[in-house]
Amino acid sequence: MKKNILTLAFTLFTLSLSYAQISGATALMALDELDKSITSQINSVDNLITNSIGNTGNMILSISARLKKDINETIGNTDKILREKQLGLYNQILSLKDDFNKAIKENIENIDVIATRVTQVIDDFFGKNREPNIFKYNTGVFVLNYDKDYSFSATGKNFDRPYEVFAKINGNKILPSTSNNTKLNFIIDSAFIKKNDDKNYIIGEIVFKWKIGLFKRKRERRDKFIIPLTPLNIGTAQAFYEQELPEKIFYTQQRTYNCSTGSSNWKGDQERESTAINILPVNGRSFDKNSIVINNWYQRYGGGYRFTSKTEQQTIGRISCKSDKKPYGGGGRSTLTFSYKEFEIKYEVNDLITNTQNVSTVNPTLFKLPEPVDGKRPNVSFVKIKTFDNKEIILTPNEQNKYFSLKINPVTDDISINWKK
Repeated sequence: MKKNILTLAFTLFTLSLSYAQISGATALMALDELDKSITSQINSVDNLITNSIGNTGNMILSISARLKKDINETIGNTDKILREKQLGLYNQILSLKDDFNKAIKENIENIDVIATRVTQVIDDFFGKNREPNIFKYNTGVFVLNYDKDYSFSATGKNFDRPYEVFAKINGNKILPSTSNNTKLNFIIDSAFIKKNDDKNYIIGEIVFKWKIGLFKRKRERRDKFIIPLTPLNIGTAQAFYEQELPEKIFYTQQRTYNCSTGSSNWKGDQERESTAINILPVNGRSFDKNSIVINNWYQRYGGGYRFTSKTEQQTIGRISCKSDKKPYGGGGRSTLTFSYKEFEIKYEVNDLITNTQNVSTVNPTLFKLPEPVDGKRPNVSFVKIKTFDNKEIILTPNEQNKYFSLKINPVTDDISINWKK
């Protein structure tokens, strides 16, 4: 019983929200926020994937503008409550906006379904009169410094009623290239499409002028829409990869070699001896042939030392000594102490990053990775892209991405990034 009461209370509360009275001032403020939300979605990188985002977004902005115009002409920006028809359209627009944003975030294919709903809403609220009505825009993205002209169209009804219809872009008047009762086509020279500020869009409008009544009173309506703009380079990218690189690990060793002789004979003939130096690195290491440092050299009555061969695998040399030249001179002796280094090569995985490159909507972006080192090839981890609308997109070799394709050359290991559209 208690559960049923709570359910009933929640239902009544939900209904009260659905039919809540909204003032003109509140509605106008909410619609302004709605416009900002829709505009940001139209001018995101998502709109480059499908023009349906821009087309549907423009229609929501269009009916929002017409509702704001109706509110301002009737109750104005006041505490007066929206009229029944205004409230119905207001709630419909809010619902469309929520579904529009959700579709972009979760399932972009639903955009076309929302576009159909927008058309139905326009027909329900505005379709009964005989004035021209736009049901759908086809407004693609204009690529700055690349596109030579821009084509867009509007479909609806009663387009043959106005005595004049044209588009206006940055103060330039553009007549339709073709038109009939249900469709208007426009071709705009790229010189008319100029980015005037930091926004990634410009606002255009379609102007309808027609006459009504016995006395042919002139009427005019301006339906605004957005042309999304995108730079030729839509962002920057860096490739992150791993590669095993060799690192020499050094070990310092020290050796002492001794040489000694007997005494000279009664004639003073010297005794001579030598001791071979033969170094083989231990534990599979290599010898650093330039690392020998003499720590101590001692000789009595003469002698010397030399290294005859130094390679990474072996070092060979000899130490010599002599006895005293005098008759029955004392025995000779010499001592050589030296240090040297052995090394071994270990391969450590290094996390590396390429230089930053621009990402184009037209041309592929190529990252050249280093050559293999000792047969160790680079291994791509991911590519990070930062787009013009501050999105961060991560591309990995084994996952599909709705914006870009990532390909790795099997021979050179170079990475190619391509915009999918």
